[in-house]
Formats: sequence, C-alpha cells, structure tokens
Amino acid sequence: MKKIPLIMLLTLSVCLTLGMAIAVDYPLTVTDSAGRTVKIEAPVEKIVVLNSDAADAVSILGDVEKIVGSVDISYKAHYFTEFSGGWETVGTWKEFNYEKIADLAREEDGEIGAGMLVICYASKAGEVDENLKPFEEIDVLGLDLYNPETLEEEMTVLGTILDRESEANGYNRWVAEKKAAVAEAVEGLGSPLVYVEGGSASDLGALWTYGHGSSPDDMIGLAGGENVIDVDESNPKVDWETVLAEMPEVIIKVPAAINQLGWTNTTAMEAFVGEIESRPGADTLPAVQNDKVYVIFRDITLGTASVVGLTYWAEMIHPEAELDPVGVYREYLDMRGLEYPEENFFVYPAI
Repeated sequence: MKKIPLIMLLTLSVCLTLGMAIAVDYPLTVTDSAGRTVKIEAPVEKIVVLNSDAADAVSILGDVEKIVGSVDISYKAHYFTEFSGGWETVGTWKEFNYEKIADLAREEDGEIGAGMLVICYASKAGEVDENLKPFEEIDVLGLDLYNPETLEEEMTVLGTILDRESEANGYNRWVAEKKAAVAEAVEGLGSPLVYVEGGSASDLGALWTYGHGSSPDDMIGLAGGENVIDVDESNPKVDWETVLAEMPEVIIKVPAAINQLGWTNTTAMEAFVGEIESRPGADTLPAVQNDKVYVIFRDITLGTASVVGLTYWAEMIHPEAELDPVGVYREYLDMRGLEYPEENFFVYPAI
C-alpha cells in the first residue's frame, strides 16, 4: 500500500510551521542538460516521461499523478502500482509516438493547451524538440537523471520547474548525507580490485562491463574499490580471459531488470553466482576463493536510487565498513510512498 512520502510530510510540516507559501513565477527559463535554454510558459499540469529515470525523479518529487504518458516502463511497474494502468504508452526507449504525445496535450476543444512537459534524455532533446515544434505549447526538457555526477543539479532544475524545490533540496541533502557516510566508512580501508558485469553471460568472449565514464565506475571508486576495467569507454565488451588476468577481489553481477521489487527467493541469484564461479579458471580468482561474488538488484544501482546501490557496494567491497544499506533502501522507498518488502532479496549472498 502507498504511504504519504516522508519527504512530503517534512516539507508540509515546515511550510505550515513557518506560514510559507512556496510559488514559482512563470514564465520560467532554465538550462537543461543538453545545454538548451528552455522557457516554461505556465505551471506544469501534465508530464510525459520518455525514460524510466525521469519517471523515478518525478515520483521522488511528489508529482507522479501528473504523468499522463510514458514509454514502455512496464519493467518498473512495481514502483508505480497506482498509476501503471492509467498512463498512455507513447513508444519505446528508442522510438517515440509524437502524435500521441500531442494528443495528450489537447484540451476538450481539441486545441493544444499549455502546461505539458516532456522529459527525455539530454541526447534525445534535439530530436524530440524538433518533432514537437509544430506544437509550440509543449515544453521539452533534456535531463539524464541517472548519472550521480549530474543528478543533484538536474533534480534542482526539475524541482524548480515543478514548483517542488523543497522536495528536490530534501532529496539532494539525503543523497549527500548517504555519500558522506560511505566515504567515512571506507576511508583508509584500501582499494580492492572490483569487476562489475551486466546483462547475460551467453558469450564469454563479449561480456558486458563498465569502464571510465560510466555510473558503476564512479560508484566503485566512491565505495572504496578500484575498477579492473581500465578503459576510456563506458560500456565496453571484454572476454573472460581479460577478467581472469586482472585477478578481481570482488565480483558484482548486475542482471537485467526484472518486473518486481527484488527477488522473492534466491534461486535465480544463486544461479548467477554459480555461473560465474563455474567459468574456466574462476577458481584462481581471489573473489571466488573468498566468496566475494555477488549479485545485486539492478534498480538500486542507477538513477535516483543509485546511492542505495552505492551503500550496498561499499559493504560488498569492504565488509568491515559499518553501514546500513537496508536502512538506506527503506528511506528511499519511503520517499516514494512505498513499503520495504521484508520478504524479498536484493543482494546475494547476504552481507
């Protein structure tokens, strides 16, 4: 069952106590992550999200009820249980239905009304803006909302546009506190070699991993580890022999997204770990010898939940660190008005 998010309760309490009336003056001009100057003419009444990261961010800020359309994000329906059946689908992650987006902005008289905001990745902003140019009242905002390095600034921009500055500031403070806790906990504990693998492992000659410039690479460093994939490419493919040569001390598997909030049992997780440990030469790796091959729920490693994943990763890399990743995840879900599922699993083996 949905709860009233903690972050909204705190904001409401402060406003009532101080007699504050928070309001934004429109038109409002901001710069998005594509470097574009975007002019918001009127308060946002409708939102279309063209990726799941944008949907998550809108949820964190407390405006999920304004979402009227999205690309197919059914694999994250567990985060949007009250609304997943009420949104229009406007395409896929790589192809958008612009006519349907325009239809969602129409008023009862058939005219395009003001107050529609479309949020997409920065790399897609130019394309989306060009295709929606005939509908001048629709505002297009390019925000990535998945990279920890830019997330704080982007949440501030989105919070300003949605008149949710207090919520954005509260979220940013929370993230800063959790990052600081990780930094303090891993300080002076050394830098174990870490290998992170995504996707499936159907071809040991082309394993999907993460190099410099990727979010997982940043997280490894923040969690007190050293990425064994030392390449200037965010999503390189490597062969298993390359991984063996680097002798990782910790291996973290990030499987593809699943349409549920964690696993209800450890069967699939055990299979992921077992597959890695059974690979040729795996028994020579410190990670395997010391039982430090892990699998983690993908949702908590990216976007607005990435600080949850960071806390888990720090515990995997440094078991001696005194952190509470479960508590951090509880707080994150609380911000979104969701209950932490006590019976589900998010990391295997347990840490």
